[in-house]
Amino acid sequence: MLEKFNNVRLDLFKLHDSKDTTKNWILAKGENLKIELNVLIEETGFANTELVKHLMKKLNISIACAEKLVYLSREWYPLVYIEELVNLTNSNKYEIQNKINFLKSCKPPVVEYVAVKELTVNLCKITGAHAADGTLYGSYIAITDYHKTSITALIKWFKDFGYAPKLKQIGKNEFGIKFHSRIISRYLTKFFDFPSGCKQYSVKEPEIIRNSPLKFRKAFAFGALTFDGCVTSSNKIELCVSSKGFRDSIAEILTELNIPYKAMEQQSSRYWRLWSNALTKQEALIWSELFEPNTEKWFKLNDYINGFSKKVNSFEEAVYILNSVYPRQSGSKVILKDVLLAIQDLKRTYRYELADYLARKNNLVSYGGTWAHSLRHHLDILKRANVISVEKQKFGKKKSFGTAVREIYIFNGNSREWRVPERKI
Repeated sequence: MLEKFNNVRLDLFKLHDSKDTTKNWILAKGENLKIELNVLIEETGFANTELVKHLMKKLNISIACAEKLVYLSREWYPLVYIEELVNLTNSNKYEIQNKINFLKSCKPPVVEYVAVKELTVNLCKITGAHAADGTLYGSYIAITDYHKTSITALIKWFKDFGYAPKLKQIGKNEFGIKFHSRIISRYLTKFFDFPSGCKQYSVKEPEIIRNSPLKFRKAFAFGALTFDGCVTSSNKIELCVSSKGFRDSIAEILTELNIPYKAMEQQSSRYWRLWSNALTKQEALIWSELFEPNTEKWFKLNDYINGFSKKVNSFEEAVYILNSVYPRQSGSKVILKDVLLAIQDLKRTYRYELADYLARKNNLVSYGGTWAHSLRHHLDILKRANVISVEKQKFGKKKSFGTAVREIYIFNGNSREWRVPERKI
């Protein structure tokens, strides 16, 4: 295990692959790198012509290429060459790599990246996002999400590399980044052990992060939950993934952070699940630290903690915003927009009447389940938005004993009194 200090160094020389040829070597540049290389060349004990011959044989390169390296006539130098000088002189590789400021590949697309030489919070966030929703194949990298705000946040995390991937819209309701980078793909494979290809069932927290200080583990969970977590309409956090190792990694980090959760012991519909209880506002505040601010899931927690704040100018604007923030959930027939429009028609109703009305309107046997339980969360949202008010009313005797009491939902026709989630839709 790594020692628990804040700085976790990355060995840049691991970015070179033994299968690389001169056409796709990883190159390095630094303000004082050439001075350091000149010192190393002198310390090898080789005459320049001898070192040229040694490099030709060791690196399988031409005499012209070897001479350019030995006589330092280049701006960029291959990592494999620098590493060979380190080995020949028994030098401290981390002291040498401290002179490296930038990295690039010989093979197009040729982009200069800042050399990230230590584990960073942003790098761990990227790693969590990739574990959750990323694709890696060779040098091709893609990460997508249904919320544009998540991708906007992700792009900012790449600032450690001095690089900003372009945001792309993929289909009607999906956004992402897609680009080729031999440098960043090598970081993902060499330092974090992600495979090139399918990782759906095997992905987990990389060991280098797992054995690092908690701030880096929290950053990994942060990136993962920003992309793969869910904030439900009942104010719960849920994680549903194909890899047990991934689910268990997040569970272990939550335990380290003293955040309570529940997890299924067995797979459910081929997925491994983890979830919170229905959150109190204080618990929601703690969980919000695991989501990127100003992303949709963070906003939903913030809405719950502080309430809805946006005024609307029309009924149509309110419906549009509520439907955008609370779209239909996969596997559910209940749509918030349908519930709102039904209450507008009925003016005054209760849950079972509302469920029957929606079932008839949608030609369904039932709407919201046998006891219309799944309507409750949508009704709670409409209450918070001041779209409806609630009265309690007695409805005669129960079959067993006592008197039935039902909540009556009363439509507020003045949309200027409504408050909806604050979003840039």
